[in-house]
Amino acid sequence: MTDAVPELWEQISRDFNRSASTDVWIRSFLRRVKDGTATSEEASVYAGRLGTHAGNALARALKKESLPDGKLNWNIADRTIRPLLTEVHRRVNDAAAAVLAACLLFSACGPNLFQTQAEERPPVVHADVDFSTLEYARPDLDALNAKIDTALEQVSAGDKEEETLALYDDILADISELDTMSAIAGIRYNIDLTDEYYEAEELALDEAYTRLDNRMNELTGAILESGYGKAARARWGDGFVERYEVNSKLNSPEIEELSIQEQALVSEYQKLSATEYTAERDGEAVTLNDLDLTQESDIALYYAIYEKRNAELGQIYRELVQLRVEIAKKLGYDSYTDYAYDLLGRDFTKEDAAAFSEKVKEYLAPISDAIYNRYYSDIAAAQARTDVTFDDGIPVLEQALKNGGYPAAMSDALTYMLEHNLYSFGGGANKMAAGYTTLLNRYAAPYMFVNTDYYTDPGTLFHEFGHYYNFYLMGETLWNDGNNLDLAEIHSQGLEVLMFDTYEDMYGEDASYIEYAQLMNLVDSVLQGCAEDEFQQSVFEDPDMPLDEMNLLHAQIYQDYMGYPLVYEWVDIHHHFETPFYYVSYATSAVSALELWADALENRDKAMQIYDKLTQYTINVEYLETLKKVGLSDPFSSDCVQRVAQALNDEMQLSGKPGSKAA
Repeated sequence: MTDAVPELWEQISRDFNRSASTDVWIRSFLRRVKDGTATSEEASVYAGRLGTHAGNALARALKKESLPDGKLNWNIADRTIRPLLTEVHRRVNDAAAAVLAACLLFSACGPNLFQTQAEERPPVVHADVDFSTLEYARPDLDALNAKIDTALEQVSAGDKEEETLALYDDILADISELDTMSAIAGIRYNIDLTDEYYEAEELALDEAYTRLDNRMNELTGAILESGYGKAARARWGDGFVERYEVNSKLNSPEIEELSIQEQALVSEYQKLSATEYTAERDGEAVTLNDLDLTQESDIALYYAIYEKRNAELGQIYRELVQLRVEIAKKLGYDSYTDYAYDLLGRDFTKEDAAAFSEKVKEYLAPISDAIYNRYYSDIAAAQARTDVTFDDGIPVLEQALKNGGYPAAMSDALTYMLEHNLYSFGGGANKMAAGYTTLLNRYAAPYMFVNTDYYTDPGTLFHEFGHYYNFYLMGETLWNDGNNLDLAEIHSQGLEVLMFDTYEDMYGEDASYIEYAQLMNLVDSVLQGCAEDEFQQSVFEDPDMPLDEMNLLHAQIYQDYMGYPLVYEWVDIHHHFETPFYYVSYATSAVSALELWADALENRDKAMQIYDKLTQYTINVEYLETLKKVGLSDPFSSDCVQRVAQALNDEMQLSGKPGSKAA
């Protein structure tokens, strides 16, 4: 007879961990435990809530129809109920001990005098899923909306506090399911941009989420303003409420139709961007991949192809600019740029970014010129000699994470990704030309997507795995949780530079030149990030700008930063279409990554400690405050741009000095 207990226990454990981890009151309580402000009364409530989640998980799993012979015998009870109660007991004891210790330390259970390291969250449980076998099913959106209707009715009734707050938790779990299905549909569409089914599903779920976000703002506000408000605040925590107060100003039913039009244009861009544009050579159609750019005739064909590509994709961008300006105005913003910065949760302004860009032009633009002038030929020759591919980076990363002083959890994350097929590598004509990492939320399962026809070297793997580890530590998120993009890019670029110590094994005698190439890329990321932010700010200040003027503007700005014009190719930057003003995060994070690289030159152990601390900040954290806590510099108010430039100048033995055009 087949032993039914392992499958039952897996279901019980997964169900319990999921429901406990999405309980907003528990998350808030654990934060207060961490900062020393939780009380013994709250610890008792915590025990009760864990018990409720445990009881519900057992009831859902140990049904008559799921038990052998329809009976719960001692063997099954001993191997399911006992370990679950043991886990509940352990968590309650740990919390109670922490509360008691805080009370003894501070005489009264008052606020902690010390900074917390990062927001406390329940233990992350990663589901045992295989992406290749995951089933997609469109969530029951009507049922979800009906639950919101019921919750609003219960708020109006005024006598169903516990039922309403419990239903709210249930709605949050349903939204997590919606997030998960949306991610699955999006990945499968990106793998094959000709798949009309998943294209339609992704659009439908994006539209549904836009409307649900407004309904959740309505429901959350109604609860907070009702007689249930005090209990809701205690259950959800101050952070949850503060995020609602901010996010509710960034969306509105008034912009729903505009947001749906916006997503449709983004989808059109994604599909069109995968198109192979052609020009004619000797009577035959040729693509970019057919060209030999050492030949002047082919260079002319390159520009002819990109002019066509720019004309079509650029027109979509112009339409997006018009829509986005209208969205910002309806929400009361004078500037779309200000709205976009708020939407990204930034704690710096467009003016801060502009001042940072001026420092970059002064100190890092000359360094880029110097690297190019001194090393370009050697780098190009080394890159031509190497046959190291993206896939070759996988065993290198595995060994580095096991033996290179990284946290054990990083190796666990890579093993989880590989064993559960939570990635899509390789290329193909219909695959989206992108590299990204996302989260299958309900399963706490990150997923890495890389088109290796476009991203061919191991550096991209290391970069994306920095994101993957961030999501792995983050686990399942709630409706209004926020992942800080500026920190996320340091997670990725920081790992890139720490992996430099594997280059000798991969590249042999060319290791130094490949490392210099990566450093040059990071410097260029800073310059390009600033250039693209300046370009977008200028376009949104003049939203009626014709496409030919946009192209000329981009060429001029690029000339200022990079030393050469780039006229048409900016339409390949999918961030401009999908997430406006994201790109400056590559600049700020690259400066921090270069600072980490400079620290590693002097003391690798210190740099590793900084990176490890940084990765613990996964969600609902402030960018600049986190930099300060982990030991990295504020790129806006400090001299780190100058110091990074000096470190590059010294390590790469460049002539001149940072800030000097003679460099």
